Amino acid sequence: MQTRTRIPARIRRICIPLLFIFFDYFAILLAEKMAFGLHDLYGIFMGTSYHVPDAYLFFWIPLVFIAFLAITQTYTRMQPILETVRQIFYAVLYALITCILALYFMQASMLASRLYVILFGVLALFNIYVVRYVILKILKSTNTLMKPVILIGAGKTAELVLRSFDQDLGYRYKVVGILDDDPLSESLPQRFLLMGTLENAPRIIRDSAVHTVIVTVPGMEKEKLQTLLEDIQPYVRDIVFVPDLIGVPLYNVEAQTLFNEQIMMLSLRNNLARRRNRVFKRLFDIIVGGLLCVPILPVLFVIAVWIKLDSQGNAFFNAERIGKRGKIFTCYKFRSMYLNSGEILEEYLVANPAAREEWNTFAKLRDYDPRVTKVGRWIRKYSLDELPQILNVIKGDMSLVGPRPYLPREKKDIGEYLSTITLTVPGITGFWQTSGRNDVSFAGRVAMDTWYVRNWSIWLDLMYLFKTIKIVFTGKGAY
Repeated sequence: MQTRTRIPARIRRICIPLLFIFFDYFAILLAEKMAFGLHDLYGIFMGTSYHVPDAYLFFWIPLVFIAFLAITQTYTRMQPILETVRQIFYAVLYALITCILALYFMQASMLASRLYVILFGVLALFNIYVVRYVILKILKSTNTLMKPVILIGAGKTAELVLRSFDQDLGYRYKVVGILDDDPLSESLPQRFLLMGTLENAPRIIRDSAVHTVIVTVPGMEKEKLQTLLEDIQPYVRDIVFVPDLIGVPLYNVEAQTLFNEQIMMLSLRNNLARRRNRVFKRLFDIIVGGLLCVPILPVLFVIAVWIKLDSQGNAFFNAERIGKRGKIFTCYKFRSMYLNSGEILEEYLVANPAAREEWNTFAKLRDYDPRVTKVGRWIRKYSLDELPQILNVIKGDMSLVGPRPYLPREKKDIGEYLSTITLTVPGITGFWQTSGRNDVSFAGRVAMDTWYVRNWSIWLDLMYLFKTIKIVFTGKGAY
C-alpha cells in the first residue's frame, strides 16, 4: 500500500474550497433565478414586477453569501455533516440579513421585495444543501480528494471512529496505515497497512509525508500520551486524538483553555433544561405537526377502513405509555395485532424457546410474530401504525422527535436512566428508530434515548426527521 498520496497536500487543500465555492456560486445564482421566476409568476396576478441590477445579481450578493460561508469555515473544516448543515444555515441567514441592510443603507430598499427575499433565502439554503450533499457524496464514493491520515491505535475505539467516518459524509479521511504495538482489532490490520509500533511513530510519520494523525488510544497513560504527541507534532499539521470521555454527553460541549496553568476545561450544556429551548421545540412540533396533519388525515381514514376489513376489533389501539416526568398518557396507534394477542404470544413463547430468548433480549419478535395481522405486518414495516401519534404531538403528549414511548411495565428494565429519559416527552421518531429500530436491543434503545436527551439540539431533531423518511421508505429494521 502506498503511504504517499498522488495529489500533493497543498493542492488538495486548495482544490476542496475552490470546488465548494464554485458550486455554491451557481447554487446562489440558481436560487436568485428561481426566486425571480416565482416572484414574476406572483406578479402576473398582482400586477407587480421589479428589477435587480446585474452587479448585485452576479457579484455582490453571491460574494456576501460565499464570504459568510467561508467565515463559518464550511469550506475548510472537516466535521460531521450535521455541523456543516448548522453552519450553512447560519451563514445563509447572516448573509441574507447583511444584503437587506446594505440595500436599506444604500437607499435601494425598493429593490428588495419581501416575497423575493423570503423565496431567495429559502431557495439559497436548499440549493446549497443539495449541492454540498451531492459533492460530498461523489467525493466519498469515488475516493477523490480524500485527506490521508495515519491511525495510531487499532482497538475497539479505532473501529468505532472509522465506522463513524465511513457513515458520515462530512469526513473525507483516507487511512493509509496504522501504528500499534499489539492491535486488539482483528479487522483493522486486514483493512490497512500495519506500518509499525508506537516507538517508531515519529520516524514513520516523518517518512510517510502524511500531515494528519488520528490517535485512538483513550486508555493510554497520560505521560505516554503526552510524550507521543510531543514526538510526532513536529512532523504533522494536525493531530486528532480521542480523549477518555467515551459515553459523556459532548454534543453541546465547549472547550475553554487556562493558558497559564495549561488546563483545558469542558463546559457541558443541558439544552432541554433551558425554557427557551423547550418552547422552541414545542413551537416546532405545533407548526410542523399541524402542517403534516393535512395530508395525513386522508391516509389515516384509508388505513382505518383497511384494518376494520382485515380483522375484528377497533381500528385504533390506544395504549398507555410513559410520558414526561413519568406521567402516563394515552398513545394513539393503529391496531396491528389480533384482539387476543396476549394469549397468542404466551402460547407461542412456551412452544418456542428460541423465540422466548429473543423476546427477553429485544422485547420484540423480529422474524415472525403470530400476534400481528396481515395488514399489521404491512403498516408496521413502513411505520404507518404510528401515524395517529401526530395527534399526540398536537396535544403535547409527544414530540415529532424524542425518546421511545416506553410501556409502564418497562420502568424496571429502564432502571436508573428513567429520570433522564423522562426529562422530555417521547417522540414519534428518534435516535433508536433511525439507527436500526428493532435490530437494536432494549438496553441499546435506552442508551440511545439517554444520549439524545443529554445532547438535544434542534439540529439533531431535523437530522432524525430526514433520516426517518429514508428508513420509512426502505422499511429497514421494522418487524
